[in-house]
Amino acid sequence: MATENRNYNKTSGRKNTKVIIAVLILLVLVVSCGGFILWYLSKDSRDDAGEKRLFPAKETQTITVGSVGDVIIHDPFLRSDRYKKSDGYDFTDCFKFTADLYEKQDYMVANLETTLAGKSAGYSGYPLFNSPDAIADALHESGIDMMLLANNHIYDTGKSGFQRTAKVLDEKGYSHTGVRGDTGEAKYAVKDINGIKVGFINYTYETPASNGKAINGNKMDNASAQLLNSFKPKNLQPFYDEAIRQVALMKLAGAEFIIFYPHWGQEYKLEAHGYMNKMAQKMCDMGVDAIIGGHPHVVEPVDVVKSSDGKHKTFVAYSMGNHLSNQRREMITSMPTGHTEDGIMVNLEISRDASGEVKLTNVETVPTWVYKKKGANAVYYVIPLNDVDNIENVTGISGIKESCKASNKRTHEIIDSGMKKVKQEYGF
Repeated sequence: MATENRNYNKTSGRKNTKVIIAVLILLVLVVSCGGFILWYLSKDSRDDAGEKRLFPAKETQTITVGSVGDVIIHDPFLRSDRYKKSDGYDFTDCFKFTADLYEKQDYMVANLETTLAGKSAGYSGYPLFNSPDAIADALHESGIDMMLLANNHIYDTGKSGFQRTAKVLDEKGYSHTGVRGDTGEAKYAVKDINGIKVGFINYTYETPASNGKAINGNKMDNASAQLLNSFKPKNLQPFYDEAIRQVALMKLAGAEFIIFYPHWGQEYKLEAHGYMNKMAQKMCDMGVDAIIGGHPHVVEPVDVVKSSDGKHKTFVAYSMGNHLSNQRREMITSMPTGHTEDGIMVNLEISRDASGEVKLTNVETVPTWVYKKKGANAVYYVIPLNDVDNIENVTGISGIKESCKASNKRTHEIIDSGMKKVKQEYGF
């Protein structure tokens, strides 16, 4: 019995050895065939030196996304015969000097700080804004691709004006974010811009209310309140919880680069004020790539915020200032320095490298100044200050060089140190 067991064990060992040899031979054949297949698939994927690569590199891409600040139609715009037409209004001329700059960007965004409640509601400026639909047409025709609607004047004309504003833009085919048409729509927009998907999201601050939501002191009806992206400055945690979800949803929708547009801060402050720094840090920690703000009506500094774990960084422009308005130095007693006439156009260069990573590769800031020809029929132009020395020849407007130089100086004093930091941190 013992001998039989020993013979059985020896026989089992020989069988095991044969099995092992067979498996090894099979593995060698699989590896050899696999190697041949990989070589065949990749034989045309070689770099300039002829070195073989298993997979071809992804195509590099670069896009630009430009943004401009508050567009506000005050009463003098509405009274001026310069903009009145037989069939309504036309404000396109206001952007005649910036239209080329808009068109140079692959995508352009502007803050439309008014409502489009319709002619029957009565056009009006401050304090309750209702502008002709023509201002949206002028922005779009000049090269603006998306309009931000979450701001403190979006409920100036109540429920009807609030809802009509988004409806008009939708009917005209103009993109917008910050206000939804119904609760089934996303709170953000993801746009495929020449092969790179960019997420856009816009929120505005709320004002105190005993219950529900109030914007600029105006209590919102419950239905409208659900359609506006907003936050409570004194209770930011619910906003942070929602923002985490929205960032995740944008990424699920394919967003490779996310821009957050907050309507925040305090008017006429030349520095980031109150909760703004804290909110910027939180958004950076969530993975937002750029923050571009509005509302203070003056240009505020730019900066780079690093995430708490040191793995992410976010470009921040705290306020782009006014892009078009009638806020003149002689009218703003709390800010008589001319800063309310200034703005910046922020252009982000976003690139995908050979590895597929999408990141910020350059930032350009173009200071702007709002020209006004006074009188019963006032005339306004947004003037880019990228060639101040030749500004009168470029625009054909005499006597503005000194004002343009002063505006340019004011803006550079605010943004230059931050732009230096931005270039150092991003390496461009």
